[in-house]
Amino acid sequence: MIWKLKINDRAAKAIRNKTKRVEIRANKKDSPKDYSKMKKNDVIEFTSKEMGKFFVKVLEVNHYNNLEELFTLEGTKYTTSSTNDKEEAIKNVTKLEGYEEAIKENGVYAIHIMYLYSENNIWMELYEKAQSVRNPREVSGMISAGSVGAAILTKNHNIYTGVCIDTASTLGMCGERNAIANMLTNGENEIVKLVCVDSKGKVGSPCGACREYLMQLSKNSKDIEILRNLNPVEIIKLEDLIPDWWGYDRV
Repeated sequence: MIWKLKINDRAAKAIRNKTKRVEIRANKKDSPKDYSKMKKNDVIEFTSKEMGKFFVKVLEVNHYNNLEELFTLEGTKYTTSSTNDKEEAIKNVTKLEGYEEAIKENGVYAIHIMYLYSENNIWMELYEKAQSVRNPREVSGMISAGSVGAAILTKNHNIYTGVCIDTASTLGMCGERNAIANMLTNGENEIVKLVCVDSKGKVGSPCGACREYLMQLSKNSKDIEILRNLNPVEIIKLEDLIPDWWGYDRV
């Protein structure tokens, strides 16, 4: 499930910087949002004035009777972006419109979250993810790995990475296919965006085998956006890299 919520810029930046990892919410009167229904692995689409849309994954949701209980058990380090003082944190939350009454009636929720990506900065973030997993090394006399890294963004807003594995007897795989294997292992099969970083740290294009592999994943694979250049950003759709594909009537 995807929840669409608004958030102030200070808190948004703290979530992006991972200094805020718990969002505090209460069921306000006449609000359509019922946080008791929020579950692990739900996605929150936050919107702030400065960052625009960004996405986080829900890791767990804890309900408390009041803010004193919440801050005593959760602490303030990752629950608030404005203070590390518990009493001040309580005052800051209760002065939000409708929160004091809502908490008295329904309690309060501590929503543990993990930052996924920002819509406005997705290509740079995917590039950084792909670059971060690159670690060229000799695994054995017959296998080397890590010179190329790949990152894919899925329809469900998750990011998966992979590195190339080069072996004797053509048993290895490209970074893109490794990332796809990671995605498939986690139960997904539809990719929205892809970035590959080559052995020199530059943006690269999928090889022919990877293009074929990508096309076979889903009927929507033709619309996968692939980064061709980071600065300035240039993208191309997969269907433009593999025109007149043979299998459109089979996926």
